[in-house]
Amino acid sequence: MTFSFLRLAICIPVRVILFLFFVPTALAVSTTQSLPLRYGWNAVWLEVSPVDVDGQALTADVVFQSNEFVIDRVASPIGQIGTAEFTSDPESTFNQGGWDVWAATPQSGETASIAVRANHAYLVHVSPNGGAVAEGGAAAGVLGIEGEVVFYKPSWTKGEYNLVGFGVEGAPTFASLMAGSGITIDGLLGAAANVQKLNPATGAWEPVKGTDVVQSSQAYWINAPYTMVGNGWSGPVETDFSGAVSGAWNFGSGPGSLAVINPADLAADPVLLTPGELTFSNLEGSGGAAHQISIARLAPVGTDPGANDLQLWALEPVPQELRWQVQNVDWFAGWQVASLTAGGSRSITVGVKRNWSSGLNFREHLYRVSTSLTGGSVYRYLPVSALNADLPADASATPPANTFTGLWFGQIILNSVTSLGTAGSPVQATASELPLQIFIHVDAAGQARLVPRSILMQTKTASPDIAPTQVLVVDETRLPYLDGIQQRSDGSRAGLRLETVTFDLPRDLSAAHLSASLRSKVATAQGVADPADVNDENVLAYFELATRTSRPPDLPETYHLFWPLEGQLGVGKSVSTGSSSPLMLDAFHRSNPFRHVFHPQHGVGYSITRSFAISFDAAPDPTILTGTYQETTGGLARQAIVSKGSISLRRITTADILQ
Repeated sequence: MTFSFLRLAICIPVRVILFLFFVPTALAVSTTQSLPLRYGWNAVWLEVSPVDVDGQALTADVVFQSNEFVIDRVASPIGQIGTAEFTSDPESTFNQGGWDVWAATPQSGETASIAVRANHAYLVHVSPNGGAVAEGGAAAGVLGIEGEVVFYKPSWTKGEYNLVGFGVEGAPTFASLMAGSGITIDGLLGAAANVQKLNPATGAWEPVKGTDVVQSSQAYWINAPYTMVGNGWSGPVETDFSGAVSGAWNFGSGPGSLAVINPADLAADPVLLTPGELTFSNLEGSGGAAHQISIARLAPVGTDPGANDLQLWALEPVPQELRWQVQNVDWFAGWQVASLTAGGSRSITVGVKRNWSSGLNFREHLYRVSTSLTGGSVYRYLPVSALNADLPADASATPPANTFTGLWFGQIILNSVTSLGTAGSPVQATASELPLQIFIHVDAAGQARLVPRSILMQTKTASPDIAPTQVLVVDETRLPYLDGIQQRSDGSRAGLRLETVTFDLPRDLSAAHLSASLRSKVATAQGVADPADVNDENVLAYFELATRTSRPPDLPETYHLFWPLEGQLGVGKSVSTGSSSPLMLDAFHRSNPFRHVFHPQHGVGYSITRSFAISFDAAPDPTILTGTYQETTGGLARQAIVSKGSISLRRITTADILQ
């Protein structure tokens, strides 16, 4: 049997892998992907995330099933990409440092199950039913997979091969798809191909030519050079909008701020809409082809009773007037919004009308943005959602209180902030958005805590019959007593570090953690007769952090490992730092932005406080919480600065104890 392999030495920091694994998506809109498969090995690209009725990700043994053929092996690169080795020999194993492998008949090295997710590549081996014989590469059938979708912004590793795919219609060529990317398709004779495809008939990876057709639902190895435009490639035209990093175009709770007239009924009162803007940019250089951009509505279909609940209106300015009017657009047929030549950009404005007055407050519809290519087009899904503030949230979609136990990863999108240059210092919308990340842990009693840094480990076990328990470690001195959860290629195990740079915790100045000599100094300075009676207030008064110009020599460099929050997670509930317990960065804190480690005059800063509150609203998916985020920051300016935005949280582990 002939075989070939492609070995990729790709090193990704664990915190980056985490982000790729657990990017939160406050979505519930679904569609079905048709996955054509052939006998032998297939390299497939999934655009959907299959989930069960509770919103939990389905596994490979459940998703990859058919009555027409047998899928007996599935391999998934760990993370978005990873160190990987592929061989067409079914008896060979994959490099366990880079692959998760599931087999219908498990042998040594296979994993029990692999969670299937959207925008990820899989290697799938197909065999005929009942021991029949089928020629490798022959068509086996089409597998229909239903799942949730997001607006996908790819992130590739430059200087390495990436196993990726594209959503395409028709028969577009690779040359047209990659135009402007900086990726050379037709290389010199003898040079390694930058794009390779899998041949199911031979199990070999073969070079791709610029004239070859891009296949939908197929994954390719693509070598991304350091000169590649952007962080990932989804076609020669890039699309962006407010909140794109969250995977959905969310118009918020309304009721709307833009009065729009309907040219079909000029006598009617203007309609209040929430406006939004889509921007398109042709990334090709001079002389490149023009590309047609279109947007089409996919679901709900026009016959659905809720098809008009969330109306998206195309807007255009009224000539020589400071107001907007509605364009006549058939969203189901598709709206051609722009024709972009090389280097050109265009923005379009749309408005959302909340056209429902009963039921629950959340609606979400699915659109698709397509870019024309030679022979076809490339597309990306665009979920559009909005809330009606006058209606109740879906409390039934909230899991019971005990199911909130574990660590939740949140994506915050700040889009408004206090304007210090405007009279009255109002909170105004920002010109761009700032994405932040947050980790919140909930124990078995429902207590929420801010946990900026932790490591996911598991208990040690001497028998394979006793399953280990996942443990979330915040005190790294506990690591020698636990096992890692990831198996490395050399046989060792490593933990998964979960970390965000967005939040840091205050210094631990509690009297109980002071050394005996420092406690004595505090007692003497504060007039306390017995050092054992020194309390936290005595310690703060002793250091007088706000008035010193140099770091006190006895200042302990110990910091809190977690921070208790008030409130609870859940629809209609809220969590916050509490009025008496803000996050304080003292004048000598390791994260104080006014300090400079190499500048002797910037050794001390101003004390900074951060207080935040999260209010939860809709729950479009049982495993997701969405809501609003507001933070008040003191110490950066003469007055407090208020920042506001949206937040979505997804649970990533059920470990209920912090160690």
